[in-house]
Amino acid sequence: MADYRPPVDDLRFILNEVLDWQGLLTSAPYAHVDGELGEAVLEEAAKVTRRVLAPINQPGDEQGSSLRDGRVITPDGFGAAYRHYAEGGWIGLDLPREHGGQDLPLVLQAAVAEMVNGACVAFAMLPLMQRAAARLLIAHGDPETVQRIVPRLAAGDWAATICISEAQAGSDVGRIRIMARPAADGAYALSGTKIFITFGDHDLTEQICHIVLARTPGAPPGTRGLSLFVVPRLDFESGQANGVTVSRVEHKMGLRASPTCVVDFGDARGWRIGGQGEGLKTLFTMVNTMRLEVAMQGVAVAGAATGAALAYAAERPQGGPPDAPAVPIINHVDVRRMLMIMRARTGAMRALVLEAACQLDLAQVAGSAEARQDARRLAQWLLPVCKVCGSQAGFEVANLAVQVLGGHGYVSDAGVEQYVRDSRVMAIYEGANGIQALDLVSRKLARDQGRHYDIFAARIRADLEAAKQSPIRRAVADGLARLDRLKPLFLERMAHTPRDGEAGADAYLALVGLVGGGWMWLRMAQSGAPGQEVRDALATFYADYLMAEVETLEMRARLEAGLFDSLTAEQLAAY
Repeated sequence: MADYRPPVDDLRFILNEVLDWQGLLTSAPYAHVDGELGEAVLEEAAKVTRRVLAPINQPGDEQGSSLRDGRVITPDGFGAAYRHYAEGGWIGLDLPREHGGQDLPLVLQAAVAEMVNGACVAFAMLPLMQRAAARLLIAHGDPETVQRIVPRLAAGDWAATICISEAQAGSDVGRIRIMARPAADGAYALSGTKIFITFGDHDLTEQICHIVLARTPGAPPGTRGLSLFVVPRLDFESGQANGVTVSRVEHKMGLRASPTCVVDFGDARGWRIGGQGEGLKTLFTMVNTMRLEVAMQGVAVAGAATGAALAYAAERPQGGPPDAPAVPIINHVDVRRMLMIMRARTGAMRALVLEAACQLDLAQVAGSAEARQDARRLAQWLLPVCKVCGSQAGFEVANLAVQVLGGHGYVSDAGVEQYVRDSRVMAIYEGANGIQALDLVSRKLARDQGRHYDIFAARIRADLEAAKQSPIRRAVADGLARLDRLKPLFLERMAHTPRDGEAGADAYLALVGLVGGGWMWLRMAQSGAPGQEVRDALATFYADYLMAEVETLEMRARLEAGLFDSLTAEQLAAY
């Protein structure tokens, strides 16, 4: 079993030395918070994740969740761990105090989220749903609904789900069919089936509030006809069953302890959240919370896998002169290559995701309206990049961990093969990675003539100017210059030949992520804090080894759709 080691020192360094997160605490919303409290939260989170959550990770994967007599049963130990987590106030860490939370900065919540997900991603899926649903209800629910539900979500007494996908409507949400028919008392009766519902049922709480995207009678086709509803598992008034049942728990590649359910609604009573026909717009309130956490899930798995690989490599003797004792494999250059990749990629993405969280905080509390708007735009630019590059880092670093451990990595005893299985879905859910790339070029870049990108680029230029002696300055500047050259190309393509722009979107996002990671290492290498020699070496490796891909990525981003359309659909399918 992998021994999880929370990266509390790395998180503390980024928060204090790179982001200066304590500057947030000078704003009025965080007057109740100080640096000592933040330090205490990090230290206690490290203890909880290592002592309470990490021990249920591998056993939970082996046992999985199961459907028995119509209810989902979670693995042994999950109930006790959940009660400990909820009673400690961890669910509502960044939720408003008026609704039962602790009103701490999102960037601190994100740092804690890495440790929670690094210890047990499957467990972390439930509090993520609770926080996301609470945020949505606070933004769009009527006061009675908010007061009824949100404090119970923050306390962990109730749970929540996000119900979007149907058999015929995955990413294409405009094809959703589940129907919500209005009742005389202002409620709605929902009928239909949703699939791929995380924690769609479980035995950790009795009440589960389903946030359901549904169609109303006579509504126009497509996304304009969708509204959003909250549908409780148990009726709010009577406490009786409300027509919500689970017919299946999926058998999955990974995240086996997190039940993924087929949920059936049979005239289940629900209440609309937000305006009629504004369901998708209302649902997007949750996007920041969800995408940021999925990005951090990838970082968390990458960090956990890196820790396991480093510990193994330092102790595993193999090779060396035949007339001498075998040396630890950490001495072999190819193993060092893999470990350096793992550390450099994980460190870059950890910092970039925390930067995005910090910008989301600043978007709420920065001093001027212009500063808040710029922070919001930078966060919006970074979120799809973090989601894609974070999820890819999790899976690819986990794969490298298996390689470092060799045969021991491939068998389940060591625990690292679970990281590969658990992380694979992160590129799929919460907007598949290809969709995130399309979003970056079609919305974040093209809709305001590159203003989001300009803020990102200006921040990097300012840091390049302040780091003239940095050994990685040239690599970061070169990557930024390539992005600058691509900006007018993509603006032109998205305006006139959008399919060509879409063809290069994946490579373009990868290049943004690679340059963004270099930007983070540029800043980390400038801190002067203890451990600088290690950071300098990792920053140089990132620039010289990983950023060598910028030329290839720029070339791919420039390719047109004709390359992918050279075969008809029939020719392509005739394999």
